[in-house]
Amino acid sequence: MSEHLHHHHDKDKQDLNKFGYAQELLRSMGGFSNFAISFSIISILTGAVSLYGHGLTYGGPGMMGFGWPIVALFVMFVAAAMAELASAIPTAGALYHWAAILKNKRWGWYTAWINLIGQIGIVAGIDYSVALFADPLLGGVFGYTSNNTTVLIAFTVILLTHGILNHIGIRIVAKLNDFSAWYHIIIVAVLVVSLAFFTKNGLNSVDYLFKVGE
Repeated sequence: MSEHLHHHHDKDKQDLNKFGYAQELLRSMGGFSNFAISFSIISILTGAVSLYGHGLTYGGPGMMGFGWPIVALFVMFVAAAMAELASAIPTAGALYHWAAILKNKRWGWYTAWINLIGQIGIVAGIDYSVALFADPLLGGVFGYTSNNTTVLIAFTVILLTHGILNHIGIRIVAKLNDFSAWYHIIIVAVLVVSLAFFTKNGLNSVDYLFKVGE
């Protein structure tokens, strides 16, 4: 087993050397942990809770019934293309390195900065949403009234917590991501079964699918 891993790491080192990179990163996360990161970022539960009602209200059942499957199909095409690039150019730089090789360094530079801005925005947006949700609950427990100031304080604490965890304990983050992935899989399965078998109104007619939103 150790010989196989050693050979695998040597092959990784050779692949990186072809692109002018030295093998420097600590490979301490397994395949499932890497999958769990992406799965947790996508977060089916967060998307459904925050956007499902919005889509039904303003787009209608047709948008959800037809729109999501069609969009999902084309998103799979994008994912397949990115998987091909990741397989051919397996570097930590990922998007910006692909752009630099396929086009030029300027495109790689633009891609890197756009991706960085997006990553910062995503983390800030998600953590602020957590603060909006958690602060009233904490207010009820500790006896204070939630307001903009307390939300920002909670937001700051959440950001600091995430920063500290990522700085000192990548293995802890990996375990949290693993838990998150299993949590999403199990809870989504429970919700799907519940909606299918325990809804009060039963199944809607086909006409419902073609109604428009408000």
